[in-house]
Amino acid sequence: MGRLLITLIIAGVVFACNPSESVQEGAALSTEVSLDLSDSIARKIIDFQDHLSGMEVSNYLKHDDPTYRFLAARAFASIKSSDHLEALITLLDDPSHEVRQATAFALGQIGDTRAEQALLRSFDNVVDSTDDVNTALNGTILEAIGKCGSMTNLDLLSQVSTYKPTDHHLLLGQARAIYRFMQRNIITQQGTAKMVTLLANPDMPIDVRLLAANYLSRAQVNLADHSKLLQLTYSNLMELEIKRFLPYALTKTGERGAIDLLKQSLREDENFILKCNIIKALGAYDFAASRGLIQQMLRQKNIHIASTAAETIIKESDSRYWKSYMTLSLGNYPWQIKTQLLHAVSKFIPAGNAMFLNINQDLIRQRIRQSKSPEEKAAAIEAYAAHPRNYNSVIKYLDEAEEPLVRTAIFQSLADLVRSRNFRKLGKAARKTVVDRIILGLNNGDVAQVTIAANLLSDNQIPWASYGVQPSVELEEVKKKLQLPRDSEAHISVQKALAIHQGSKLDIPQDMLHTHSIDWSVLAPLGDTVLATIQTSRGTIEVELFPKVAPATVANFVDLAKLNYYSGKTFHRVVPGFVIQGGCNRGDGYGSMDYNIRSELNQAYYDGPGKLGMASAGNHTESAQWFITQSATPHLDGRYSLFGEVKYGMNVVNQIEAGDTITSIVIR
Repeated sequence: MGRLLITLIIAGVVFACNPSESVQEGAALSTEVSLDLSDSIARKIIDFQDHLSGMEVSNYLKHDDPTYRFLAARAFASIKSSDHLEALITLLDDPSHEVRQATAFALGQIGDTRAEQALLRSFDNVVDSTDDVNTALNGTILEAIGKCGSMTNLDLLSQVSTYKPTDHHLLLGQARAIYRFMQRNIITQQGTAKMVTLLANPDMPIDVRLLAANYLSRAQVNLADHSKLLQLTYSNLMELEIKRFLPYALTKTGERGAIDLLKQSLREDENFILKCNIIKALGAYDFAASRGLIQQMLRQKNIHIASTAAETIIKESDSRYWKSYMTLSLGNYPWQIKTQLLHAVSKFIPAGNAMFLNINQDLIRQRIRQSKSPEEKAAAIEAYAAHPRNYNSVIKYLDEAEEPLVRTAIFQSLADLVRSRNFRKLGKAARKTVVDRIILGLNNGDVAQVTIAANLLSDNQIPWASYGVQPSVELEEVKKKLQLPRDSEAHISVQKALAIHQGSKLDIPQDMLHTHSIDWSVLAPLGDTVLATIQTSRGTIEVELFPKVAPATVANFVDLAKLNYYSGKTFHRVVPGFVIQGGCNRGDGYGSMDYNIRSELNQAYYDGPGKLGMASAGNHTESAQWFITQSATPHLDGRYSLFGEVKYGMNVVNQIEAGDTITSIVIR
């Protein structure tokens, strides 16, 4: 098995890597890794990682103690610096398999193509043995090749067909490698065919099939050649955690039979995540052909299914069907659905229907007045803003809004209007009024409005000069006013926009990167097993935290929980089948503490529902917001700090709606 891969790779690769002196030379080194967070040297290495101090961390790559070598190698997975690449590569020959595995993972995270040949050479050719250690290491090496390797090796790797279902680590490594190549936009027909084969074989491990299904859902590929096999696989699948990823894959076949199969599944299957994914996939593929069935889903008792149907109507429909939405909007629906239907009418109603438009707008204004929550008010004003003629009233609503969630939603609606085709229907003076309000938001110090405005200004297709706006000048001025690290998300958006207009490289200032040291006194009394009970307005969620995997993140979370910071905070973001997210001190997703913590991107995987991760605006910008996954989300692996897992209460996680609250978090 392994010999075939080695033969294929050696045939296609010329090895030119000349690593520095091996760590094994000299005295024999210990091989047992035993991580103790109370150990002063372990803490020192983790603190150096927390400061992103690659130089200091590199000093421990040749330490006699394998635990310290392990920590040093692991640190580079988060630091992602190639400055010490050659020193790190030497640890691929370390006597400790845990050190070798941490090294391989870190080299993948760094993503430097110079590591590819060293990784290939280190692929252990003892895979026919029952040694789980060797195969786990080789699986990690395969994944790392997917993060830094060439298309040639993607094809070679995809040709390996000798792995048996019992070769779990190797199969998982192969699938992860193909997936990581895809994340780098390196996709081949052979790689896609291999993923179809892995998915379709019921004897393959579930996590391998799940990864293949996710690949086929996300990759920009034509699956027409695999249509019959994918349909057969979908029809026979009993594992919902795999099946829920296949709707998008089936639409990529472009075949009527696949679409009919999805429609049948939408009618008959009960799983809400699967239904939501089918609705979105059918809507994106051919909304008109599935409109009637999608409209039926508006009556589903599960609010996530009904909301997904309503959101799909807004996203994928057009003006041909506005009368249907007008009729539906008069029905008895929960506010989330009714408001979205009113939104659809406001967006799609064509000119020449003044009477119906006035009825629609009156109904929306009534909902704005009678709204019982910030979420409901924000949705109603967004619906009102969907018609361009209302721009002046929308600006007035913005100026009067008190809740950050409402202000942010309104401001985002104005930005969306500027991007839309409907913006052209307004007169020049009206367009200037809207743009002026966007620029006012850019300069008013509100982190959400600054971020949204900067993102809009990054669009150089908009004729800014015709509105008297010089994006570079405006952005340079606002950059001076931002306070770091509090405004880090806004600062990053401003920097990205400037990079586009000035043709420069994105520059993140160093004072954003370390503003909050690890409080080891928070972790000291907790031990290795740390549980957090998250009490919500829907029920209890119990999670286990991973202090050895993400000590800085766990310490921060525990500290905030013990300070009762999370009490009363909302789940401001709910994406059915993806995540629920909470912990924002503004309630709109733009809130932050006055500090950031660093990303801890260790070898932990979002390979199922219930994973607890830190939300961020980019690596090393985390603060207080976190999310819980509702499905496997492998595209987050190595990008978002994973620091815990739900042990009890996934039913509660799946019931959470936007606006639900966190009552308390108790650590024990």
